[in-house]
Amino acid sequence: MQWFFDGDRTPPVFTAMQHAESKHVTTSVSPLPRRGVAFCLGRGLPVLLERFETRLIMEELPGFIVHSPVYMIEGFDNVCFFDGGRGAPQAGCCVETVHALGVEELLVVGLCGAFGEDIEVCDVLLPGRLLIEEGTSHHYSAGQEYTVPESPWPGEQMADFLGGFAVKRRDTVTTDAPYRQTYYKEALWRQNGFYGVDMEASALVSVCNYFGMKSAVALMASDKHPLSPDSPPWTWGNVDFKARRDDFIEACVRLAVE
Repeated sequence: MQWFFDGDRTPPVFTAMQHAESKHVTTSVSPLPRRGVAFCLGRGLPVLLERFETRLIMEELPGFIVHSPVYMIEGFDNVCFFDGGRGAPQAGCCVETVHALGVEELLVVGLCGAFGEDIEVCDVLLPGRLLIEEGTSHHYSAGQEYTVPESPWPGEQMADFLGGFAVKRRDTVTTDAPYRQTYYKEALWRQNGFYGVDMEASALVSVCNYFGMKSAVALMASDKHPLSPDSPPWTWGNVDFKARRDDFIEACVRLAVE
């Protein structure tokens, strides 16, 4: 089934900007800075508010699904921060909205499950390819197996700011069906060079690429998947995870503003 048609030159029935300007939206809407950070993890905005002096610039992002507040850090008016949602449809709508409001570069900060033999909980993955196993991306390009972010940050710069972590340039998968991550499928993913799985990143990057936006993805491994049915069972996190996750969020914020 084809969802994207190269010859389709008709406009959407309604756009993100039309939605933002509609009577359905009750919050005040204004242009956003050219750089944005999308947190696809629950502790993103709380850590930002706990560790930085922030200013609320929009009470509610007027997205079709996402309704996150938007913040800046005092003294850094060139970057905004918001929650990117959970799952590919919500994340894709979020990018549509922030793009309509002026964002041109996006840093995606999230978590992933690790199924690579050399990936451990709290490692940070910087994917160059994101395998598309979600539906949203297929509305923005025809027949792509994976998507590739065009990063505004050199790889060395990202690695420097994340130097307190085990940073690994490993490709990842984005799925719509976390309970269908079978041992067979994860073995195929590994054979093709993919080592972690999340639920938003490929959709965020696909929408960015559609609009000519630059993007980068940083994912911390929150859990390690057993590699076979005989391996120790799946568990979430480890004793260091919560503290390391919050430090990872802070490091990504500093990367974005500096």
